[in-house]
Amino acid sequence: MAFGLAPARAGTADAGWRIRLLDAAVVSGATVTLGEIAEPVGSISPQAWRELAATPLWPSPAEPGRPMSVNRPRLQQALREALRDTESLCLYPGTLVLQRGGAVLREGDLRALAVRALTPAMAAMPGEASMQDYRLPPYVFLAHPQQQVVVENTLAAPGRNTLRFAVREVDGSVVRKFTGSAFVDVWADVPCAVQPVNRDDVLTPDKITRVRKNLAYLREPAWDGLGGPWRLTRPVGADQVIYQSDLSGVPTVRRGSVVTVLYDSGSVRLQVQGEAMADGGLGETIPVRNMQSKRQIYAAVKDGGTVVAR
Repeated sequence: MAFGLAPARAGTADAGWRIRLLDAAVVSGATVTLGEIAEPVGSISPQAWRELAATPLWPSPAEPGRPMSVNRPRLQQALREALRDTESLCLYPGTLVLQRGGAVLREGDLRALAVRALTPAMAAMPGEASMQDYRLPPYVFLAHPQQQVVVENTLAAPGRNTLRFAVREVDGSVVRKFTGSAFVDVWADVPCAVQPVNRDDVLTPDKITRVRKNLAYLREPAWDGLGGPWRLTRPVGADQVIYQSDLSGVPTVRRGSVVTVLYDSGSVRLQVQGEAMADGGLGETIPVRNMQSKRQIYAAVKDGGTVVAR
């Protein structure tokens, strides 16, 4: 790489501004200029920056559309030769990647694409949804400005979401793909226990409150507050979320309860007392112990106090 030597520029450590070198840049001419690979930080006058930005540095990559890397030591050497004293004002990345022609999308551009693509899905979520903690490539080069980067998946869920990007040509064909991710927070009011409740407790309104929670950190979907009556399948502490899997229907007949057992063979109809050996919902078949003969039979639950022998 051949570097030219420019006249010295005025600049000291207390100048009140700096030159920040980019980690990726697109250049257009035969020679790379400072303004193509750097941006000013601080209070430098527009005129001073225009003059500084025009400083020629080194020949552009020979092959258009093919990125070239320049490591920090080589970059420092080039800027020292080109800027002399002003080089002390430069802030360097670990590596600068250059491409002649085309375009470059930076992380902020990819973030904006992700937000735009997932906003409709987040708007349909319950509560307030927002995105944070993006993990995206720092830059993406395009072979020419007509190429387009799109987000292929537009569905979102609370928690970390994988983002699938595609680089498309003008005709819609996919040139390449890459991925990233973003975390979606969804704050909503969900049913929680007012006070500790035990397993098998019936969930009555006085035992339920709604607490604002981030759905991204729930282990599974929370109960929607509908249906019932319900009883709990596990203990739930005060202010803890009630999950749909924590609930089961309240049985019509409870285990250990005394029920009337009906025997109906058409010509003969009998009824005796029995003990339910298991919980049972309406229409379900459960084991029942005949309290006279002590024999176990199976009967269908007719109502809260009656079963019909099979």
